Amino acid sequence: MFSAGYLIIAVIDIGVLIWALRLHKTDPSTALKLATIPLYLLWFDNLTIGLGSTLGEGTLLLGMNTVRFLAHYICLPMTFIAIGSMAKQAGFGWAQPKFVMAAFCLLAMYFMVHDLWLFYGATFYPSCFADTLRYTTYISEFTACGPNADIGVGARIPPIPAITLSNMLILFGIYLWWKIGYKWLFLGSLGATAFFAVPFASTGGIVGNIGEPVISVVILAAAVHITRTCGRPAAA
Repeated sequence: MFSAGYLIIAVIDIGVLIWALRLHKTDPSTALKLATIPLYLLWFDNLTIGLGSTLGEGTLLLGMNTVRFLAHYICLPMTFIAIGSMAKQAGFGWAQPKFVMAAFCLLAMYFMVHDLWLFYGATFYPSCFADTLRYTTYISEFTACGPNADIGVGARIPPIPAITLSNMLILFGIYLWWKIGYKWLFLGSLGATAFFAVPFASTGGIVGNIGEPVISVVILAAAVHITRTCGRPAAA
């Protein structure tokens, strides 16, 4: 049942990606392009987990999991830069100096390099939950694939970038609501964060994965709203 759920989420992710690409034609902006980057392989993350038990342990599943981890670490930080780009396009004075955008870029680069470094030194282990199979860098009691699994082996890579991003989106959403009356980034980010907060031990992470297309839609919608109400970004 869980495997089928992940496959359904993958289809939803593809739908959101197609919608984002269509938005590029009608309401193009740098923020929209940056916010779309994580969507290019978000569907693959869920597809890998959904097909894991069918494919079984082996080189193919190991390679697919490597791609999904790398995509997450490389693509997710682009959303930090998207926030800075939205603030600049909206005309907020504090976002206009070049060093402000540079700060958003440095934050994104820091998280990217930090997680890639941790991932480089990590080892993959088979990880199970209900009817799903994937590879992860740490085995806990609730992801052990059998009574002989070495629980506690490996290294955790905490989702600090994702947590930081969720908080920044909520705060920026509050700011947008205050400054231009747009409340949906705040409300949508807050709602998606509720999905992310559901403990992995009780659901195997599927609820958090449902929150990913939700927050993606909210960010894309905010970028489009800013383009339509505050004007298109100046050509480079």
